[in-house]
Amino acid sequence: MEQPAQIITVADLKKYYTVGPNTVKALDGVSLDVKSGEFVGVMGRSGSGKSTLLNMLAGLESPTDGFLEIDGEPVGILSERKRIQFRRNSIGFVFQSYNLMPQYTTLENVALPLAIRGVSKRVRDELAEEALYRVGLQDNLRHRPSELSGGEQQRVSIARALANKPEILLCDEATSALDLETTEGILALLQRINRELGITIVFITHQLDVAKQIFDRVAVMENGVVVEQGNTFDVFSAPKHPTTKALVERYLGIAVPPQLVPSLPAGTIVELRYKGDAALEPLISQVAQDYGVSIDVLHANVEYFGSQAIGILIVLVSGAGEPLLQALDTLRTHVFSYRELDRGQLVVAAEAADNQEA
Repeated sequence: MEQPAQIITVADLKKYYTVGPNTVKALDGVSLDVKSGEFVGVMGRSGSGKSTLLNMLAGLESPTDGFLEIDGEPVGILSERKRIQFRRNSIGFVFQSYNLMPQYTTLENVALPLAIRGVSKRVRDELAEEALYRVGLQDNLRHRPSELSGGEQQRVSIARALANKPEILLCDEATSALDLETTEGILALLQRINRELGITIVFITHQLDVAKQIFDRVAVMENGVVVEQGNTFDVFSAPKHPTTKALVERYLGIAVPPQLVPSLPAGTIVELRYKGDAALEPLISQVAQDYGVSIDVLHANVEYFGSQAIGILIVLVSGAGEPLLQALDTLRTHVFSYRELDRGQLVVAAEAADNQEA
């Protein structure tokens, strides 16, 4: 089977800004490859450089140094005029805040970039209507933004990005201002666009909930560099870099009520993580029976990353001597991640989770 061609190549890309006497390194040697038709996520905390990277990919800024090629164009060294032309022809951009003109109708908003390019009214209206049909707003052509919900306004923004039939769609925190239900609808729409039209999508987000649903691959950024990248499931099921580990722990972390911890009997507390959605209960029952130990389940959860699952189980194993050691060793050999926890870790993690929810 023929492999998709590479459409984005980023190598050692740097973007420095001078602020007074200081140099701010927004990008400090980013490398990233994206194949045609991929849905790639870029994640990181605020200030990690992900939005600056997206601006580079869009041709909105020029790099200080490094290599940037998109669809065969050396975007990093193009003149301002050629970068504008490239952006209009090849890139669609979806913003977090919609950026719609309040005085224009839905149809006029979608057609506006085409009008700026000098496309005739008949052609641009046809293209705008086609894009609005694609996002399910064919019955809202004459509505103004104030008459639309947040989700509908974001669909208009997506339609506007699609109207010029781009090769690449760039999304900057496109769901962070939306509620959960609306977010899921927008993600499903983008996934359908990616699959049906074959458009390459690069999506910036800080939300692991978004990443685990739709990305083929993910890149994690910190301090202006990509610290980890790969298949979404592989990256989040076995993170290697501390930044990725912290991101995953905040999402998949321990969920034992802190008030329960002081009353737990003596024993070894173990966190088990396993791939797939098959339950570990038969294994736990067998281990308890074989080695004469007691195993109590304190927390159980299964999280899906696309179609693949990560199971998380926290158990209290009570026993002594060699039978206890053998029981723990057997559990260790049947999971991909085994970690013994002390009670202080349980309390701190549980309280942190409670504070995050509040």
